[in-house]
Amino acid sequence: MSKITYNGQTFDFEEIRRQMDPDLAEQFKDTTKTDQDFFDSYLLAHSTKYGEHFVVD
Repeated sequence: MSKITYNGQTFDFEEIRRQMDPDLAEQFKDTTKTDQDFFDSYLLAHSTKYGEHFVVD
């Protein structure tokens, strides 16, 4: 399983992926090379769409 870094902590990418807006995340499915790139792109898009930071539960 891939790991990503967020706010100085390491998380399992699949666990974080389940918390994402599925329609928003779909935009980055085939456009990024790594899971970290995917996540970083998602963070920006989430902030733009919702006007707030993505929160990891």
